[in-house]
Amino acid sequence: MIRVRASLGFVLAGLLAVSLAVAATGYELPVSGQARVTFVAGPARLAGEAAELRAGQTLAAPAEIEIGEAGRLELTLPEGSVVRFNAGTRFKLVKALADLRNRQVEVDVALGDCWASVKDFLGDTAFELDSPTAVAGVAGTRYRLNVAETRDSAYYVYKGSVRVRPRWTPAGQPGPLSEVQGPERVPGPSRVSREEWTEIVSAGYQFVIRADGRYDRPQRFDEAAQLADPWVKWNMERDALLGW
Repeated sequence: MIRVRASLGFVLAGLLAVSLAVAATGYELPVSGQARVTFVAGPARLAGEAAELRAGQTLAAPAEIEIGEAGRLELTLPEGSVVRFNAGTRFKLVKALADLRNRQVEVDVALGDCWASVKDFLGDTAFELDSPTAVAGVAGTRYRLNVAETRDSAYYVYKGSVRVRPRWTPAGQPGPLSEVQGPERVPGPSRVSREEWTEIVSAGYQFVIRADGRYDRPQRFDEAAQLADPWVKWNMERDALLGW
């Protein structure tokens, strides 16, 4: 009888320890296809809708969003990472999923300026900012994507590093014809494929991909000049306020 009670006690203690461990982290990473609006200034709305977004509102992916002139928007993702969008930005929140072992986040920026402060994540993870010509996957870092009217895309990395590759064209759809400059010159014009290049862009460097698929190797940017940009300065201040 004593042995049975002792064994039962050990089992209950083990279950309690597991329950406490789950309770300590489980509710911080709920399974969710939603992002929460944690800051909004000026006009920002779902595409095709008149009502403006408001702080505290949740957005279910997929969702297309437009930021008006003088507007700014901050979204907080299920695992605590933050993405922000400047005035004139058009983007699609494609995925916003996270649980204890898996993170799948994808934001597709058609035009404008996006800032991402990305938390470290233990487990399977994919956190991507897409432009019309490239995809940047990242974890535990801070970076920015600017998509110009010309569809040229520029990634700026302020902390950590990102892996940039060409945007994949699904099978059966023709890709853009372009001449690619990379570690080796690819005879052009040629179709850009995922296998032709992948660049690792480290903190303090920028990487520009032109609309036709051409690109240069990462170049160091002027950090002082970056901080003089009101958009960059605001994001840095906002990150500091949130404890990043």
